[in-house]
Amino acid sequence: MMKKVIIIILCLLNVQAFAQWKSYYPEGKNKKNKDVKQEIDKNNSIFNTHFFDALKEKSLENYEEALEQFQKCIKMDDKQALPFYESALINKGLGNFDLAVEQAKIATGLDGDNRWYQLNYAEVLFANQNFNSAAVEYEKLLLKEPGNREFYFLLSDMYIYANDFLKAIEVYDDLEQIGGIDKMVSMQKHKLYMQLDKRKFAIKELQNLLEKFPNEIEALEILSELYLLNDEKEKAFDIFKQLAIIAPENGRIHLTLADYYRDKGDNIKSFEELKLAFKSIKLGVDIKVSILASYFQLLAVNNIMKEQAYTLAQLLIESHPNEVKPNAVYADILYTDNRFTEAKEQYLIVLEKDKTKSQVWSQVLFIQAEQNDFEGMLKTSEQALTYFSTDPLFYYFNGVANKWFKNYDLAINSLNMGVEFVLDNKMLLLEFYSSLADSYHAIKEHKLSDEYYEKSLVIDSNNVLVLNNYAYYLSLRKINLEKAKKMSYKCNELEKDNGTYQDTYAWILYELADYEQAKIWMKKSLANGSDGSAVVVEHYGDILYKLGNVEGAIIEWKKAKILGEASKFLDKKIEDGKLYE
Repeated sequence: MMKKVIIIILCLLNVQAFAQWKSYYPEGKNKKNKDVKQEIDKNNSIFNTHFFDALKEKSLENYEEALEQFQKCIKMDDKQALPFYESALINKGLGNFDLAVEQAKIATGLDGDNRWYQLNYAEVLFANQNFNSAAVEYEKLLLKEPGNREFYFLLSDMYIYANDFLKAIEVYDDLEQIGGIDKMVSMQKHKLYMQLDKRKFAIKELQNLLEKFPNEIEALEILSELYLLNDEKEKAFDIFKQLAIIAPENGRIHLTLADYYRDKGDNIKSFEELKLAFKSIKLGVDIKVSILASYFQLLAVNNIMKEQAYTLAQLLIESHPNEVKPNAVYADILYTDNRFTEAKEQYLIVLEKDKTKSQVWSQVLFIQAEQNDFEGMLKTSEQALTYFSTDPLFYYFNGVANKWFKNYDLAINSLNMGVEFVLDNKMLLLEFYSSLADSYHAIKEHKLSDEYYEKSLVIDSNNVLVLNNYAYYLSLRKINLEKAKKMSYKCNELEKDNGTYQDTYAWILYELADYEQAKIWMKKSLANGSDGSAVVVEHYGDILYKLGNVEGAIIEWKKAKILGEASKFLDKKIEDGKLYE
């Protein structure tokens, strides 16, 4: 039903055009011949039927059938412009531009006074990229309608597409003669002069515009940039100051002024302008974040820059309270400045707003690891894994936290799951292997523990932590002591004066019954900070006992008891004055 209504409307719209049609056989002055009149009426009826059928098919988007019906009209009377015009419209829509140009040209030739035919002809020429020919048609239209601004813009567009920028400028000049200076026209002329590399003319065009509209911000901004290109910095600076008054909320202007004052060596004024830029809510958050990021490398070496960074970070948070990036960059500044607790607070604020930032979860976990906050690490890693179930780093932290709480089965489960997601990251793989080795040792799965230590050393044979732990656990099990000795010695060569590693080497020597060397290395360990370890002090007592210094051994065992957390035999050793293992 709707399509029928559309067809009727289209037909009614063309009734006025029918009134202009000539009959297929013009009526003679003498209408007495009845047969001739009947023939004329018959052909007019056939013509009308084809035309109405064409309009109907066009409304139904049956364009090929519509073109056939219009062609039948043309065959009956090729002096009627309307079928050519309608055919051109269809072919233009179908992309048949050459044919559309030909048909539009004929329609215009048959009825040169019809603006729609001529306008269509110009549009088809443009679509067919005949820009100069299209310009000729728009010029004809302007002769008929000299006040039509749209035709001026279309004509200038044709010259622009034809790369005849000077002609386009002439058209804009003509338009200004009619309507006076106009921002759109002036800006277009400015762009064209810049394309022609006529910078002075471009500047003059903007100056003319500003004489009429002195507070036109876009024109002022462009003019200031042109002055900078012309190395006329003082003129540009004058405009910047003017803009700062007209549009104080324009953050880009303040950024430009900040650069200008910095180049002049006036750092105080430069920072004042920078603060105004950061207060502007119109200046994008990404620009501000990139500026703050440039401060990172200066935080440790320049206190003034550090203070500025903190000031700007606060302004950024205040001007963009609903964004996550301000808190994130502030957290990064705090982290870079080793203010880890405050950095963690800011990262957590980011996560309250947006939990989809994996790098923020990572930063929180690294801080918790740095602070030995294993309870927080366990909670954070569990939350992170609900959002990133394939991120190996979060499995690693979860495994480490569970290992610290002696939840070894949970730790092993997390580590075994996470290691499957490690790709092209040998250092992270090593951390997984070494943590699995430690965890399997804790539950006395020594075969698996040794396997993972070996895998770790394949990745990094000089990893002192793996070398020390592997060697120490072998010594506790009293197996492969020569291998343990080599690994521990290598560890001490790689990192000298480490009391923990010296203790391990001393204990291996003890298990190998080399008590004199064990005593030497244990004394080194005590001198390098291990004198506060009950285990190490007890070990030293055991070595002294083996060397026959029972009195000295008891003294060391008593020291170990005071320090706490020594072996289960310690009290019996002290009470009996004997070594128990």
